[in-house]
This record gives sequence, C-alpha cells and structure tokens, in this order.
Amino acid sequence: MINHFTFNGYNSYSDMGMIITETPVFPSPERDVDFVSIPGRSGDIIKDNGRFKNITVPYKMAFWKDGTPLSTLINNIKAMLLSEAGYFKLCDTYHPGYFRYAAVSGSVSFARKMELIGSGTIRFNCKPFLYRDDGEEITSFTSAGTLENPEAFPSKPYIKITGSGNITMIVNNASFVFKDVEEYIEIDSEMMIAHKGTLSANVKMYTQNFPELLPGENSISWNGNVTSVEIKPRWCTV
Repeated sequence: MINHFTFNGYNSYSDMGMIITETPVFPSPERDVDFVSIPGRSGDIIKDNGRFKNITVPYKMAFWKDGTPLSTLINNIKAMLLSEAGYFKLCDTYHPGYFRYAAVSGSVSFARKMELIGSGTIRFNCKPFLYRDDGEEITSFTSAGTLENPEAFPSKPYIKITGSGNITMIVNNASFVFKDVEEYIEIDSEMMIAHKGTLSANVKMYTQNFPELLPGENSISWNGNVTSVEIKPRWCTV
C-alpha cells in the first residue's frame, strides 16, 4: 500500500504525486491541567481545565508526477496546502475509518532530490481528537431511543430538534431546556452554541451546559412539541 494523506479534499498521491516516506509519530494530546501549590500542603492540587491541547503531526514526503515539471508540482502542492486558512479534514492511510481536523503549521518548503523528485516535511497542527467516519452519520429519532458510543471518550454532538414552543431534551440524566422554539433549533456541543441556520439561538437555550454522549449506551428523550431529533454523534478518540 502506498501511504498518503488527504487534506481539504485533495489526495496527496493521486492529485499531487506525494507519498509518505516514513511512518509518522502520532503523539497523544496533552490534557490541559494546572498544578497549583498550596502553602503548607504537600503535593500540588490539579486543576483540570476540561480540554486537551492540539498536537503536531508531521509527514515526511517525497513527490513526483509524470509529465509535470517539479517547479509546477511544488507550486501546486503549496496552493493545495496554503490557499485557505482554517481547519480541514485530514485523513491518512495509518488510521482507516478516522480523520482529524487540521491546519498547516508553519512554512512549507521542499528540496530537490533529483531532476524530477522533490522531498520535504509537512506539519499539521491538529485538534486533539481522532474522529470516526461513522460518527458523521446522522441518526434520527421520532420517539425516545438510545445511541451507543463505541469509543472510550465522551463526544460532543451536533443536534437538530424539530419542533416548537418550550422543549426539554433529556440525554441520560441531564436535561437541556429550550424556550420559544420556532420550527427547529440546532445545538453544536463542540462549538458550544445554539443556532437556527445562520442565526444565533443562544437566548432560547436555558441550560448552561451542552449535551455530551458518554462511552456506552446513551438514552435520548424529550418533553414538549417535538417532531424529530437528529443527532450527528461525532464519535472520537485520542
């Protein structure tokens, strides 16, 4: 198998002639905690900030493409990597069925190994989690049900509630209250926002926390005038 990655819709091998020449080191993310010293007390107190830090994933690459001058190929690769800012989906052949959200980290430079072959290292600044492909699939509920989280970490889902008026959604034993809903409301637990399309709906959410789907079975139910609930679970691991 030829090892390669896809980023922002581009396939490094088929589109740019790039292959990964060494197996990358994939670090585990660092949990964001503070160690607080208390005078007169031995041992620090750990303050958990409730998140993981980003990681850097480097890929050592070689590239060539029949019929394409190396200078043109290098320009095309730089355009693929640098034409847009932001996080994009990053997949590689080492983690089938999973993807990351990544942005290019630092400058991009390449060396000419031979007349038609180039090489270099591309570094991606990645969000800490690996996301499952099947976690992007939407499950629809028209009555109470369950969702099984196959990973060992809680996930932060996207939820669309179609209904109106005052609604309480119950995930496991946690209640989430929404008032004066018109047609539908969307909840993005990862971004920590409520919205309706492009419009903010934070004022309609009367609960401070956002839903999480815990490892194992999660119960989903609601009270109020609800036609359906759609959940994109975003299963994830490190």
